[in-house]
Amino acid sequence: MTTRNNKGRNSGKSATPNTTTKVNSKDMSASAQRKRVLEYLRAAAQTTYSLRKHGISHPAARIRELIALGHQITSHPVTAIDSDGFMHRNVARYCLEGELALEAEHV
Repeated sequence: MTTRNNKGRNSGKSATPNTTTKVNSKDMSASAQRKRVLEYLRAAAQTTYSLRKHGISHPAARIRELIALGHQITSHPVTAIDSDGFMHRNVARYCLEGELALEAEHV
């Protein structure tokens, strides 16, 4: 039911604005997570734990998908400390070596 002040379901206004310049940090779709992973990797190499801290729910899967799309991402085993303070050996540290020229169409 729609009220006079258009605050009902049929107001015609979208709850989420369309943005093309910055990735929505609340969007948990795989596509949005891939875009965020690329942003983080462009800034610096990332570990599995640092990507999880940024809200990437399954970093290895997102990395695998980006590699399948043609991005050049390498991984190296490192020792890392998780959010609870425990040390873990052989945690993946991902580095972006190269990316697609038409990245927006493929992510």
